[in-house]
Amino acid sequence: MRPLGANLLSTVLPNVLAAWLLTEWLWPLEDVTDTAHIGVFVSFVALCFVLYLFRLPVWLSALGKIVYICWALFRLFPFDSIIALPQDLWRDSLVWLLGDRSSMPSDALRTFVFFLLLWAVSFVLRWLIVLRNRWLIPYALTVCYVAVLDTFMPYSGKRAIIRLVALGFFAFVWLHGERLRSNVPSFRIGKWRAAALFIPAVALAAGYAGPKLPPQWPDPVAFLHSYAAGPEETSDDQPAPGVKKIGYGQNDSRLGGPFIADDTVVFIAKDKGRHYWRVETKDIYTGKGWEEFPSEQVRSFENGETIGHEWWSDKVKTVEQTAEINRQDQAFHLIYPLGLRQVQTSEPIVYRMHMATEKIYTTDEEANALPIRRYTLTYLEPDFPIAALRAAPPVQDPPFLKRYTQLPETLPQRVRDLAKQITDGEKTIYDKVKAIEQYFHLNGYTYETTDVAVPGVNQDYVDQFLFETKRGYCDNFSTSMVVLVRSLGIPARWVKGYTPGRLVGEQDGQELYEVRNNDAHSWVEVYFEGIGWVPFEPTRGFVNPYAFSLPASNEEKQAPQPEEQEAPRVPLEQLIERSSPEQDSHWWEKFGDVWSWNILLVASAVLAAFGGAAYATRRKWWPRLTLLRFRRRKLDEAAWLVLAYGALLRHLQDYGLKRQPHETLRQYAAEVDRLFETDEMKRLTKLYECAVYGTGVKEGNVREAVQLWENLIKRTIS
Repeated sequence: MRPLGANLLSTVLPNVLAAWLLTEWLWPLEDVTDTAHIGVFVSFVALCFVLYLFRLPVWLSALGKIVYICWALFRLFPFDSIIALPQDLWRDSLVWLLGDRSSMPSDALRTFVFFLLLWAVSFVLRWLIVLRNRWLIPYALTVCYVAVLDTFMPYSGKRAIIRLVALGFFAFVWLHGERLRSNVPSFRIGKWRAAALFIPAVALAAGYAGPKLPPQWPDPVAFLHSYAAGPEETSDDQPAPGVKKIGYGQNDSRLGGPFIADDTVVFIAKDKGRHYWRVETKDIYTGKGWEEFPSEQVRSFENGETIGHEWWSDKVKTVEQTAEINRQDQAFHLIYPLGLRQVQTSEPIVYRMHMATEKIYTTDEEANALPIRRYTLTYLEPDFPIAALRAAPPVQDPPFLKRYTQLPETLPQRVRDLAKQITDGEKTIYDKVKAIEQYFHLNGYTYETTDVAVPGVNQDYVDQFLFETKRGYCDNFSTSMVVLVRSLGIPARWVKGYTPGRLVGEQDGQELYEVRNNDAHSWVEVYFEGIGWVPFEPTRGFVNPYAFSLPASNEEKQAPQPEEQEAPRVPLEQLIERSSPEQDSHWWEKFGDVWSWNILLVASAVLAAFGGAAYATRRKWWPRLTLLRFRRRKLDEAAWLVLAYGALLRHLQDYGLKRQPHETLRQYAAEVDRLFETDEMKRLTKLYECAVYGTGVKEGNVREAVQLWENLIKRTIS
């Protein structure tokens, strides 16, 4: 007979394993996104598995989770946002069914949906690990998830990998031991577990404490890209001999060519947070690269003296932070964070900021260059309010506009046309800038450091990247965004420096970051009237490290609605355009402003196998699901017909019958009928037009419409 303690341990440990794996998906979100309050979600995961462990009735377990979700929502959001949740859920669900992705759900609603997702994933993990003893697939997905974030995102997965390796050994030994004991009654599981755990424990301890080789792949992302690309024939777009970049460089007049990997350490920073390290900005785009604005204005300050440089207005909330820099190179300029206030070192240094580039040189009192190795920085960490950015008016200062919207006369017109196309429909300057920033993430642009073209004599650097090569590194992305933003008359500038680097340890309650030549980077700053310069990050694979805060409530989204007002009739063309899936890709940017990208990432990875199978067979099951959904929907006849017709158009497009932009609905219906050898689409379209334009549909016509609609849906299945 097994001891009571062994039975209890065998019951508890699988639940702990499942909960642990799910929390490993949550912790990185705080570093790679602007998701906050991770502890609240981790606590919810723990609560789910505690309730599973006690095997409470389903209704009581669900009640406990609902109570926790309500408590968390009331803690994180204002009371008005919580009260509006049912209304938001109903409204946004209808909008999404119609195919309109431009409307962004409220913060409270997204948080509520995230809780439901965690609830569902915890149920699946319990079924796999606790009930079925199938832990390998969730474990492998978790390891891959952490490894991908550690490789491609600004997240250090060192500790997570160590935890997962130790957890993997332990889970294998324990769960495999349970199988052996059930199959072999005389099996001495205690001694077997002790021996099986001792060897990997010693190996882990030795590996953690022992010496380690430096990274053998200085830039794995570039290596994978170059390996996948393979050898290519030489062409005019190939990098010209001698044009390349190694780490941070001084001359940017000729951009292009490969970025050569170099692991040389530039500096070590002791800091509390992650942000970019600035060196200088540049203003004049020549068509081949960047040059400095001609100015001799210099501002000097000494150790411990406030530099007197106004970074932002009081609309931007800031927190004062300190950082210590230990330079490993021999340079005569500072590396500093945005929002710098003071610099302190033990040497008698005079700091001279070149106002045109904001580059800070270190000199002695006679203005002779003097390098420093160690210094302490005091800076302001910003939190940019999105509401204020959206409300910012256009800049009216002509000299300022002339300087920061400068573009060469040789810039091809198609670059300006692309900027207008990307921002079509955006009302505010902030939304236009965000649309351009997000454009590079959604339109086939690739991060590449080796096979990077150099523009020819008659080629523009930005035009070549945007329309021909579509591959490059940070200089390509950042320069292109500055040019696109400037072509709209919005002031922008190019910024050079370094990424936050790699977390290597902790000291005195602060984190130690090692910044190498490989971390050299460039990004974009856009000027907003009444606020100041705001950083943006267009480069694929990089995340803007600065905070952008949404309103605390939905006040700016909640417009007063007349009670019992009939929904206005929408013209046919607008309704079909809203139902089309090929519309307004900018909704992805708004969707990613908070952390919905992370919800999609977690869901797609955990349920990857199910999602792949579902997608492969979607033409079989999705139309049947649509039939079931609309049969049970209780709406008036006209509303039902409008929604059902939009769903039919999406099914026909997925089936391969795409409607051309110039086609009217009747022309499209005729084409569908010709392919299906019927007249059902034409008849249904006529009834749909009656419903939309207000002539109404009779009861007999509704029954006919239902039958026609079901027939056409079924044709997409066959």
